[in-house]
Amino acid sequence: VFLESLNRLNRDKNLHKNVLAFINVPGWVGDPREDLQGRLKSKEKFDTPLEVPFITHWLHNMTHDQVLDMLKYLGMGNRPEDKVKVIFVPCYLNGRDGIMNKEYYDILLGQDLSVYASYYEPWGYTPLESVAFHVPTITTDLAGFGLWVNSLKNQHGINDGVEVLHRSDYNYSEVADGIKDTITLFADKTEKEVKEIRKRAAEVAEQALWKHFIQYYYEAYDIALRNAMKRQLS
Repeated sequence: VFLESLNRLNRDKNLHKNVLAFINVPGWVGDPREDLQGRLKSKEKFDTPLEVPFITHWLHNMTHDQVLDMLKYLGMGNRPEDKVKVIFVPCYLNGRDGIMNKEYYDILLGQDLSVYASYYEPWGYTPLESVAFHVPTITTDLAGFGLWVNSLKNQHGINDGVEVLHRSDYNYSEVADGIKDTITLFADKTEKEVKEIRKRAAEVAEQALWKHFIQYYYEAYDIALRNAMKRQLS
């Protein structure tokens, strides 16, 4: 659904800025691309794309990878005229991958916005980690974190650091449009507005600190222990 949203975003006349979308999802990764390594080390400027102009590392299943298959199906090509460019990083970001050579959290810090369009997450630490690093995020109400954010007062979407989209088994297209529209809205923000949104995102993360949540664990364990005691005495 994220790739579908990027495809729609690429054709959106309301998008007035270029978007660089990183897909940091591990695949059946092989080796880092030597042709890309060569260009990164070179001082020359290149105006011709590499073969498969999305991916940073070769995969063992290049012809059967779901991300690459979807990009091909959607006709996305990282062409010069495309407002949306995609970089697929199919490896674990441990700082030693041969291309990025940075750890995940270092990459996250460099993002303007993150998208975790969860289809199911009991809690969902990735969007929480994002806002903890002052990076606004888009998630869904099929993640526990999204449901919790919806319960907060004075939380009004991406302007307050977290956009929670409603997702079900039947609203794929609406979710894709929701991601597209949120990215478009965010891209139009001024530098001052973005700075304020990043601050509000961190404030959301602060409310999820362990010191605020641990009381609910105490209550749950207390209930469980009292019920266990009742069963022993009956």
